[in-house]
Amino acid sequence: MPHPHDDFAAYAQTGWPRLVTTAHLLAGDPREAPELLRKALVGVCARWRRIPRDDVDFYVRRSLVKEHLRRARRRRTPPHEELRALSARQRAVLVMLHWEGLSETETAQLLGCSACAVRSRARRGLARCGGDAERLRGLFAEAADGVVPSAAPLGAMQQRGRTLRRRRAAAVAAVCTLLLAPAAVFATDRIMGDGGADESGATVVGMASSPVRIVAPGERVDAVPGVQVWLTADGRHWSTPQLPNRFRGLTEDGAGGGKPGVTAQPEPVDSAYFLSGVYHGLSADPALVEVTVDDSRITGSVLTLAGSPGWGVWYARAPMSVAELKASYGEGGGPTVTVYDAAGKVVARSGADG
Repeated sequence: MPHPHDDFAAYAQTGWPRLVTTAHLLAGDPREAPELLRKALVGVCARWRRIPRDDVDFYVRRSLVKEHLRRARRRRTPPHEELRALSARQRAVLVMLHWEGLSETETAQLLGCSACAVRSRARRGLARCGGDAERLRGLFAEAADGVVPSAAPLGAMQQRGRTLRRRRAAAVAAVCTLLLAPAAVFATDRIMGDGGADESGATVVGMASSPVRIVAPGERVDAVPGVQVWLTADGRHWSTPQLPNRFRGLTEDGAGGGKPGVTAQPEPVDSAYFLSGVYHGLSADPALVEVTVDDSRITGSVLTLAGSPGWGVWYARAPMSVAELKASYGEGGGPTVTVYDAAGKVVARSGADG
């Protein structure tokens, strides 16, 4: 469920001193930290209405890390002598693990990569800093002691955030008008069914919901033009002109452990990419599956078998261009998929490594 609009000021004012310290540890320069954090919070402010109540810290940290990585490409190395050997991603991993206290899985979700990649970067980064985690935390604490937070520029951030939100809304509306209007007619007929209502009966208060279709084993669904998807008891099948009747099971998608999760992968269809994946380990069908590609968000459609087996398929009707896919992996490891329950709580999240 989204925050009330004026909650952003309270969150930013309260969190500014702590977040400036984290920004300083990422940037390695106290002069850069306020601007780094300001840019990150402006992006969060622009999306504030759509951020769930219990998930704000994730979005703020992810925006902070992404802005840090963008800036890192434009500068040589951070000035702190002890941390100079670290790459930007290694630094981000170590700050999240050893300063923010996140787990490897949570850090992987922030960076849009696998937990194995986080573990590898943490190991190599720690080795470059002498191999002593306690000493590294001491370096972070020493650097943090020198941070004197300025006042949070709330007015400027909110004004810039509102401007950015209006620009994004206008751009999305224009793109939807040009590209998605024909698909809306198709989706009404194929996904919502003859009655025009969500077949799952799921409702989400205060947030958008995904079209959810309950299907019989083997029932074929035209996901997008040129792609058919159908489910079996042991996994899913899908077919495209380039790859007809291809099978991908739950185990192949890394969903065999029973723990809640979601996978994502792009598949080439004509001159674009079709995004789809498997959610698994849920106690009920998801109410919303949302795909984040850089700063854009796509609501996925859901297929599940009768009886709510706890797993199913999601897919996105809006294709991703080759340029968007390359930019997504260049910025943070590919699309991020988030699954929400009917109360708006995050129940699974993943990058595209699955």
